[in-house]
Amino acid sequence: MGFVRTPDFEEESLANAKRYIIFDDPIEFFSLKHSDMYLQSFLNHSSESDHLNPIDCENFCKMFKHLRVLNMGSAVLDQYPPGLENLFHLKYLKLNIPSLKCLPSPLCTLSNLQTLDMPSSYVDQTPEDIWKMQKLMHLNFGSITLPARPKNYSSSLKNLIFISALHSSSCTPDILCRLPNLQTLRVSGDLSCYHSGVSKSVCELHKIECLKLVNESKLSRMVLSEYQFPPSLMQLSLSNTELMEDPMPMLEKLPRLQVLKLKQNSYLGRKLACVGSGGFPELKILHLKSMYWLDEWTMGAGAMPKLESLIVNPCAYLRKLPEDLWCIKSLRKLDLHWPQTELRQRLRTFEDMEWRYDIQLYPYRI
Repeated sequence: MGFVRTPDFEEESLANAKRYIIFDDPIEFFSLKHSDMYLQSFLNHSSESDHLNPIDCENFCKMFKHLRVLNMGSAVLDQYPPGLENLFHLKYLKLNIPSLKCLPSPLCTLSNLQTLDMPSSYVDQTPEDIWKMQKLMHLNFGSITLPARPKNYSSSLKNLIFISALHSSSCTPDILCRLPNLQTLRVSGDLSCYHSGVSKSVCELHKIECLKLVNESKLSRMVLSEYQFPPSLMQLSLSNTELMEDPMPMLEKLPRLQVLKLKQNSYLGRKLACVGSGGFPELKILHLKSMYWLDEWTMGAGAMPKLESLIVNPCAYLRKLPEDLWCIKSLRKLDLHWPQTELRQRLRTFEDMEWRYDIQLYPYRI
């Protein structure tokens, strides 16, 4: 039986509940005196961000020992809730602990945990015992640092497929090679300071499909030529990398790349050139953002044959789009922000072809 919490909900009816969802104030639920129940799922979907009392959280963990899914939602915890390690059936755990900097060792004893969701936590210290969490599949943090695996540990996180934000200091060959099935990874931090480890490690992720590199240092730039990306890559995003070299000649060789997002300050040059015949063979989505000085883009015949969507924001200095772009039969969506008059006039030829192109120019009235 599953229940949705309502103001007139009677405590007695909780006895047979296996799933419980809250849409109102969670503090009201925690203030109730519950009897021991076989509750398996607790989901807080309330929009409230009230702080929960640690004692109430501890009592909650004692009462609901059979939980498999625990989602505290937006409810704020000022500290890691004591007693949580007793919920050894847990497979999914979501907590909102903004102040958490060190991941507690007891958490690593949850051997059945598959998803650890703590998006508001920026963890710079993680216990070595995290390498014992063999069933772990998803790590969702604001940022997390993984420790080097102890020499006496023979295990690896073989089931881990998703890390939302791994600090660049943890991108060493010794660490990433212990994540053999990783598919989605976001790396954030000083990519210049740790470029040797990051560049050597990324190419060892043979099953990686989605990779995001975010440089958080204002004093350094990423050198793309020092990187080797695995051929399995399907989505790539670069942010604040401040590349001085044209990234296209290197990236167009990736055989499976479908989504490329060159975002905020990713490239500082004036020219882009997709010169290889048949370059970007699988690319469907291309976002060029915050390339403030871009004024020339050339593209060879047969490049990007499967492109469907293109966003250029802004394109204040771009005089024209590549002529071969209009030969791509799959192209349907084109968003241009702040196009100069010359480019806007060139696009008038295509604006009337509503049956083929969805062309959006921003702002509308300029």
